[in-house]
Amino acid sequence: MATNSHLQRGAQRRLATMFLLVAAIGSGALAGRTALPTQTSTAASPVAATSAARSSSYGWPVKPFDQQHPVRGSFGDPRSVFRGAPTKSGLMHSQCACSYHQGIDISAPDGTAVYAVRDGVVRTVTPDWVEVDSDSGSAFQYWHVNAAVHVGDHVQARADVIGHIQHASGHVHLTELAGGRPVNPLAPGHIGPYSDTTTPTVSAITFRSRDTGPELLPEYVHGAVEIVAAASDAHAIPVPGQWNGLPVTPARLTFRIATFPQGATVVPETAAMDVSQTLPSTSDMWHTYARGTHMNMVQMGVHRYWYNPGAYLFKLTPAAFDTHGLKDGVYRMTVTAWDTAGNHSSTTQVFQVHNRKTWLKS
Repeated sequence: MATNSHLQRGAQRRLATMFLLVAAIGSGALAGRTALPTQTSTAASPVAATSAARSSSYGWPVKPFDQQHPVRGSFGDPRSVFRGAPTKSGLMHSQCACSYHQGIDISAPDGTAVYAVRDGVVRTVTPDWVEVDSDSGSAFQYWHVNAAVHVGDHVQARADVIGHIQHASGHVHLTELAGGRPVNPLAPGHIGPYSDTTTPTVSAITFRSRDTGPELLPEYVHGAVEIVAAASDAHAIPVPGQWNGLPVTPARLTFRIATFPQGATVVPETAAMDVSQTLPSTSDMWHTYARGTHMNMVQMGVHRYWYNPGAYLFKLTPAAFDTHGLKDGVYRMTVTAWDTAGNHSSTTQVFQVHNRKTWLKS
């Protein structure tokens, strides 16, 4: 493993580049982590058909091409660099260069040769990344590489080296574009071979008065509220080094609401977040993520906090959920997290709606 000084220098260079790239997207505030109520959780068995080896249209950009490699960062993960101090107030109020992760991070040693995954023509070469355009509007970007090609070069998949992984990077970032829009390389029919038998989990369901507001007790929910689910996934295969064991985001999140204990459906299964194929239509990360979200090894101010896991909090509805659409009573919400292989598990939270203004005085 590289020394901490090497890690710091490499991280500062990469984060400075990332900050410039995402600064134009906008900034936002974060809320701190909150205490979580008790829930029950149920896990579904992995989907064998999709967890097994799947058909693919291209191989891996590092050798061996026909062997699955560790992916330490998933498509749609949050990328966040906060300008404030490492405090709850900093998370709540400081500006943030925040964006969705537009590809996957494939772990490999520094200096590893990175190959084209499809035939194409080199269209862009920068000090940090290379883009190769292929047929039918597809393109691939290879980040954190020292380029070995020039604009206009024709490259052949598995034969031509795009570049070599830069010092203190430990990975190549692969972005796949279709019609100029990022798509998920881990979706069936894309990179391969790829299989995944790990199961994403939902660890908490909470309610807030607003995005940066305090947590509400599930026993007394009323009016316009933000419903937040904490969810994460594990790497499909172990990742080496300091990223080992750190979480990634699930590919899809759904929820439903039913009366309790009768079980009558009042809100059918609804997708809250879905990056299984492509990113949300808006580039604003806070459309999907709730305040309190941050990436693995978060950076706040001038420091990055090594080894600390990320926090992934998702808004179940893009706008506030109005409980006036429900009758006063007891309900059970079920949130399910999915990966691109179909593995999934669910967590439930019982809550009570009291819209009547005189409830506390009755």
